[in-house]
Amino acid sequence: MINPIALQLGPISVHWYGISYAVGLGVGIWILTMLNKRRKVFKDSNQIFDFAFWMFLIGVIVGGRLGYVLFYNLPYFLQNPLKVFAVWEGGMSFHGGLIGSILIALLFCKKNKIKFLDLADLAVIPGALALTFTRIANYINRELVGRVIENPKFEWLGVDFGDGLLRYPSQLFQSFNALLLFVILLVLFIGKPKRAVLLFSYIGLYGLLRFVAEFWRAPDSQIGFILNYLTLGQIFSLVMVVVGVVGLLVIRKR
Repeated sequence: MINPIALQLGPISVHWYGISYAVGLGVGIWILTMLNKRRKVFKDSNQIFDFAFWMFLIGVIVGGRLGYVLFYNLPYFLQNPLKVFAVWEGGMSFHGGLIGSILIALLFCKKNKIKFLDLADLAVIPGALALTFTRIANYINRELVGRVIENPKFEWLGVDFGDGLLRYPSQLFQSFNALLLFVILLVLFIGKPKRAVLLFSYIGLYGLLRFVAEFWRAPDSQIGFILNYLTLGQIFSLVMVVVGVVGLLVIRKR
C-alpha cells in the first residue's frame, strides 16, 4: 500500500488526501473555464476562480466534513471535538459536501445575479471528475474500505488494508464511476440539453452508481447495515435517484 503521507518536510506532512483535493480543484477550474466558453454563465475567469474558491473551501471541505460528523460519527466527535478539524485523517461525506455546495452556489448566484440552474449545469461536470481523484485518495488513506472477499475467484482483486483480510478496492470502483459520470455529462453537454437536465442527470446517475458500488463497500463500523442489508450511503443515494428521476420527468413534461 502507498504511504498516506506523500512528502515529509520537517514537521510538515503533505498528505495524498490534500494533493487529491488540490488536483481536483485545479482540473475543475480549467474544465469550468473551457465549458464557460461554450455556454456563457460566468462573466470572466475571475468570477470562476471566486466561485471555485468558495465552493471548495466552504461547500466541499466544510460541508463534507460537517456531513460526516453529523451523519456518520456524531458521538465520537462529541467526545473528541478537536478531531472535527483533522480532515487530513479522512472522514468526508459526499452528501454533506453536496448540500454545502448547493447552499454556496445559491448564495453566489444571488450575489452575482446568475441563474442557479445555469450555473449548476456547468458545475456538476467538473464536480464529477474531481470525485475521481478524491476516491483514489480514499484508497491511499485506507478508508471507506471494501467488503471482505468471500469468493476465491475474486481474490485477485483483493487488497489488504492493514487488517490481514483481502477486501474489494471499493474506492477504486467509485473512482471509475465518477470518471464514467463525467464522460456521460460531457456528452450530454455537447448535445445542448435543456436547462437543469445536466443537474438532475448528475444527481440521479451519481445516486444510482453509488448505490450499486456500495454493495462492494464495507458499512461504516459505527453504523453497520440498515435494515440488515443497506448502508447509510445507499439510503442517501436512493434519495438522490428519486430526486434525479422526478426532476428529469418534470423537465420533460414542460
